Amino acid sequence: MKSKGVFFRLLKYMGKYKLLYAGLIMTMLAGIALDLSVAWFLSQITNAAVKFEIDRWPTLVAIGAIILVGASLTSFFDTYLKQKASVKVRNDIRLDTMDHALRLHQDYYDRTHTGDLLARFTSDNQAVGEAAGNIVMGLLRNPLLALCAFIYLLNIHWPLALITICVGPAMILTGKMFGESMRIKGARLQEAMGRGTSYLQDVLGASVLYKIFGLEKKISKQYRQFSTDIAEIEQSQGKTQGAAGAVSQVIAIATFMIAILLAGYFVAKGSLEVGAMLAFIQLMNYLVNPFALLPALWSSMQQALAGADRIFQVIDAPKEYAELPTPSRAKSSFSEIDVSSVGFSYTGDVNELALHDIRFRVHAGQTVAIVGGSGGGKSTLFKLLLGLYAPTAGTIEIDGKDRGAIGLREYRDYFSLVPQESVLFTGSIRDNILDGNPTADDEQMFAAAKQANAYDFIMKLPEGFDTEIGERGSRLSGGQKQRIAIARAILRDAPILLLDEATAALDNESERLVQDALSRLMVGKTTLVIAHRLSTVQHADLILVMEHGKIVEKGKHHALLAAGGRYQELYQAQLMNEEQETLVES
Repeated sequence: MKSKGVFFRLLKYMGKYKLLYAGLIMTMLAGIALDLSVAWFLSQITNAAVKFEIDRWPTLVAIGAIILVGASLTSFFDTYLKQKASVKVRNDIRLDTMDHALRLHQDYYDRTHTGDLLARFTSDNQAVGEAAGNIVMGLLRNPLLALCAFIYLLNIHWPLALITICVGPAMILTGKMFGESMRIKGARLQEAMGRGTSYLQDVLGASVLYKIFGLEKKISKQYRQFSTDIAEIEQSQGKTQGAAGAVSQVIAIATFMIAILLAGYFVAKGSLEVGAMLAFIQLMNYLVNPFALLPALWSSMQQALAGADRIFQVIDAPKEYAELPTPSRAKSSFSEIDVSSVGFSYTGDVNELALHDIRFRVHAGQTVAIVGGSGGGKSTLFKLLLGLYAPTAGTIEIDGKDRGAIGLREYRDYFSLVPQESVLFTGSIRDNILDGNPTADDEQMFAAAKQANAYDFIMKLPEGFDTEIGERGSRLSGGQKQRIAIARAILRDAPILLLDEATAALDNESERLVQDALSRLMVGKTTLVIAHRLSTVQHADLILVMEHGKIVEKGKHHALLAAGGRYQELYQAQLMNEEQETLVES
């Protein structure tokens, strides 16, 4: 997106606070008036001193005090209002980004590192907020101060004023010369910081792994490269800013020196008062310095716009819902789910299908097991069943209605999920269980926890259900987290339950407790389970064997064993592994 378009989008957010920016314009104008009054005050003091007008001193002291108080108050309100504007715009953009991120399609999350998204919520957002406050007001104030100083200079000595105004076009040309380079480097810096944040998030979330595997030096070396990339861009950016600043400084000083020499010449000739000359010098500062600051302000604005562009990329990404869906309760029942001729490609290319012609039907109350080797398409099938992706071909229907006809939020209300790796949110155990049904009371929550074999261990914790679980449940064991996830699913009480290898990562004792909890959860539910232990699915009403994205066999346990196909191979191989494990343990 072009920087002009990004800036106008940012202006829309700023436009929500017209009164706030009106206040900023008033403090800006008051500040400019006070700056100019300092030049006038300097000329009056000097002329009174030169002419020995002692009787004017009390009046001049009072005027000086008024200017001082006015400058203090103006500075306070100007700083406060700019900070307030920055905070409000930053908060609005942050909330909009979150609202849009919550509605993004699953493929966006599969393609984008969460650390990169995090950088857009943090460093990019911070830069945009700064632009909405200090930077945009600086870009307004400095040229306006220079213009007012020039008008004042015209009143003092117009030939000198015409000479000094030459600094303006020269500074604008300097900004134009370096502006594009600053914009490109600003965008590169934001992207590099996003990559660094992504890697840092991975590392900080895997402390146990890098300690056990001795990866400290490798990680330090890799992060050093990310940090070096950021530093190199910042150094390059510094060179550009330095060059722009140097050119601006040379133009400013040269203009200032020429003007002072000429002013001194006119004083010596008697055509300019000493007080007017001192006022002229002060006004020259107000004329030259604002133009000297413009390249740095422009550079900061370009970097902020690069951050805004990255944020708007999130906001503009395709979304599942036009608005955030209204919270709803799980459906109470259904009759059947029909998966008919479903094909799916992550890229949209029919020649790169991850699933091929998937067909099966599940009636209410049945249990369907999905088995097969890694990469067979089991998890992809679950993603389609949950509505995270739409089939490239074929249909998924519940009670004869296609997912698209039902509506995505209503469709998902038929399902509950217990994933292989429990996903818990920072907060208390109570918060996480009630995510299944926020309207549930304590008795219902306790009952769900008991069914999930979680109640006893929860009550042994110092704060019981109000115990904080830490980041992603870091204060709990794997089995404890999984049982809380099961309690959440029990409380949701959806008619279709999806279990994604829910006991795969657990020790034997935890697996026994979780498996027992799952058995209670499955009572009265239609269950589709990805199973890694085939011995746990022998009583399933239907077993689907998947290989390379296809269903290569389907049927019941004994029929599949008798057929002597792929299921039998998997079953026999697993039996041998379990026997070897038993021998090793004994």
